Amino acid sequence: MLASKLSKRLANHLSGIDIQRYSRVSPSRLAESALPKIGLIELVSAEDFSQLYDELYTAMFPHQGERERSSLIVERLQKEFAGCRQNLAPYRIIGIRDYEGKAIGAAQFSVLLLAGNKYAVPYVQYIYVREKNRRQDMAELLHTLTLAVATADAAQRTVPFELFETEPPNHGDDENRKTNATQRALIHAKAGAIAIMLHRPNDGALISPHVQPGLEIGDPPLSLVWAIRPSPAITDKNIDIVELGLTLVAAYYQSLRDEGFPEANIRVAEEIVALEDELSADYTSTMTA
Repeated sequence: MLASKLSKRLANHLSGIDIQRYSRVSPSRLAESALPKIGLIELVSAEDFSQLYDELYTAMFPHQGERERSSLIVERLQKEFAGCRQNLAPYRIIGIRDYEGKAIGAAQFSVLLLAGNKYAVPYVQYIYVREKNRRQDMAELLHTLTLAVATADAAQRTVPFELFETEPPNHGDDENRKTNATQRALIHAKAGAIAIMLHRPNDGALISPHVQPGLEIGDPPLSLVWAIRPSPAITDKNIDIVELGLTLVAAYYQSLRDEGFPEANIRVAEEIVALEDELSADYTSTMTA
């Protein structure tokens, strides 16, 4: 069903992959909601990101402290397309265009290859859809393609879920941001996302075990929530998220180092996480929708 919409590069990358296995939405629903608006689905190049997607990306993430510099994304894409990122986490942007060639939305992610050669996890840094194409299953389609592309990159590894960061409900320094954070949390929950939290036994509070380093030199760390979105293709419901999480945290921070983020910022975040781990020795790991 999607074959006619895929760019040649993306179609080749997904050769042998049954995309529908990774979808939460039926083909008939997509045929009515998303596909009539789509002209092209592609693996975005550096040039196309600069010319077609960057403006939408910047508009969707207006707070500079939460948005990676576009120049770094362009440089990463250039190296990825040139085959110059050996031994680094594959970096991908899946983009959707309309029939006029304009950007509808995109998902930007790294495929973290975890130690032990058993699992790979797509870490979704940004996913966005322009306002006029919301409520048309575009985000669902991007999530589906993220899992499919990650599976192609993972070779024989299992891709159990997507990983992303989000603000906790009611988070922000003004009412508008608090409202937006709450709405996003509800959207994620309805889409099957599950927050990874620690349960503090003395008062029952739920706290996040995740700290994002500041993106630029001198930027403070951000205490966000890690959330996972299980893959519909995975039938094994007995995956140990606690055990897997240890290698996932290590792969996450190593990926940031590999991509050249400020070492001092990464160390600050790691120190905070290590302190939380010490404090959480008697805590219970939990996942909550």
